[in-house]
This record gives sequence, structure tokens and C-alpha cells, in this order.
Amino acid sequence: MEKSAAITVFESLASSVRLDVFRLLVERGPQGLVAGEIAAALELPATNLSFHLKALTQSGLLVV
Repeated sequence: MEKSAAITVFESLASSVRLDVFRLLVERGPQGLVAGEIAAALELPATNLSFHLKALTQSGLLVV
């Protein structure tokens, strides 16, 4: 992994919400979760979750 890519990943995971989302998805495994399940599990409004999912996707940590 290049230095700039690593910085992007670490910046993305610096948010406690994004770290919680990422950890939840890692625990779930390859089958993943739908957005509504993530929002319910973490008690997040859908709009907030959408913002964080976008950031995780842009950093390359998630594939939608």
C-alpha cells in the first residue's frame, strides 16, 4: 500500500462512527449487512450513516 493510500485509510478510520461501522462489517464477514441493518445496530440516523458509508467507500475500505 502506498503512503498516500494508507493516510487516506487511516483518516477515514479516525472517525469513531466510521470505525464502528467498519468493525461491524468485518465481524459480519463477506455476506455484509444492508444499510438499514447497520443503522439499527449502531443506532444511527440513515443520513448520518450514508455520509460515513460514502467516506469509507471513497477511501477504498468498502465496496458497494
